[in-house]
Amino acid sequence: MPSLLARLRESDDVLIHYAPLHSMLSEDWGKPMEVHLSQWILEHPDRFQDALARSYAAGCDFGSTSTQSSSAWRANLFGLKDQVRRLNYESARLAREVTPPDKYLVGFCSTTLPEFLQPAGTLTPDQVRDGYREQMEALLEGGIDVFMIVGNQPDINLLAIEVARDLAPDIPIISHCVYYHGPRGFFTMMGQTPREGARMLWDAGADVVGASCGLMRKTDDYPTPGETHYYEGATELLGLLRQAGDGPLSIQPNASLSRLAEGKTVYAATPDEMLREVPNWIDRGARIVGGCCGTNLDHIRAIAPLIRRHNARTPSPRP
Repeated sequence: MPSLLARLRESDDVLIHYAPLHSMLSEDWGKPMEVHLSQWILEHPDRFQDALARSYAAGCDFGSTSTQSSSAWRANLFGLKDQVRRLNYESARLAREVTPPDKYLVGFCSTTLPEFLQPAGTLTPDQVRDGYREQMEALLEGGIDVFMIVGNQPDINLLAIEVARDLAPDIPIISHCVYYHGPRGFFTMMGQTPREGARMLWDAGADVVGASCGLMRKTDDYPTPGETHYYEGATELLGLLRQAGDGPLSIQPNASLSRLAEGKTVYAATPDEMLREVPNWIDRGARIVGGCCGTNLDHIRAIAPLIRRHNARTPSPRP
């Protein structure tokens, strides 16, 4: 299989993100919302591997270790700070076992929430570096192919990218900021525009930059009853990210804003709506596309044939 970076540089292929197992496992595989994700995975390895294998079969080019809640800071909320290495290593090992040779396994490193870097919070740069180093060393030992670094505070992303580059210079890095949409447009929690956020990540050494989760709403005035037009917000955001440079972009919006219906969390954006908008994402430079919270395997199955047709137009690079 060609390396991820070779494929992005030497072909026009578009790849499909990992499925968001953090929400899918709760919806379809019985994970309680209040239980720590990696802890549940280690207690139910068969269910985790089944969900991951099904996501590959649906069309995902990436699988995730689902370790976004397994940093020292987020694990600490569950009394699991002393288990960080085990949570990350075992999650990666289990994912590696069911990852086909033509797919890429992503080591997911997420935000430091509820902690922030100084001066917004109390964390020092060295504390952030040490925390990510512990997580990343375990993910590498577990067998990942790619680092995925996502956060609400771009300066923390930069420190995580620094650690990843130091530990494994040849491992590709995808890094996302989370952008929130308000009356003045898209901004990170810390006030950076998409152009500023993307440029920061590329300058720090990320290979692919983009956005995930967030409030990617295009408008509150939905013209068609029953349709959210939510994914149009991601199209607008990609256009703003593209202003930062011509490197590969990645987009992974939620399947709309969540709401409660009969005691269940539901997301309104349908697979057909995603399918309708994905060509616009590609036109704006997205090389890796998919969905975050609320996206399910029906969304992946809907867009996979379109992606296959797109990729068939140009040959892939040699291994």
